[in-house]
Amino acid sequence: MMLTVETILLYLVALFPTVATLWPFSPKKTGPQFVWVLIVVVIPFVMVIYFGLAFLISDVISEGAARLTAKKDEPSFTEGLVAAVSYVGLSGWLWLRWRKSDSAVREDTRPSDPAQRLH
Repeated sequence: MMLTVETILLYLVALFPTVATLWPFSPKKTGPQFVWVLIVVVIPFVMVIYFGLAFLISDVISEGAARLTAKKDEPSFTEGLVAAVSYVGLSGWLWLRWRKSDSAVREDTRPSDPAQRLH
């Protein structure tokens, strides 16, 4: 499959609903266990739905088929690279949001008096 502007835009369009679906799950004031569940379970599940549909539509575009069909062979290297880079980016985004919210929680619980911080 030759990568064209249409397929690149299709993969970018798949990224937007993925982020929109994950946004409500963004970890705020939660433990690291919840973040790991998001990274290991939720992100791949959401990506299979949206990116899988994008890969199917891309196959239809490249073959000129009249209906939604999948190729019999494995996904191309480019499709795998798109999925891997998206997964790493989404995982990093959620982890950074969690770290930011976690540090804000720690700032709120610290005593405001510097003398109390020493004890």
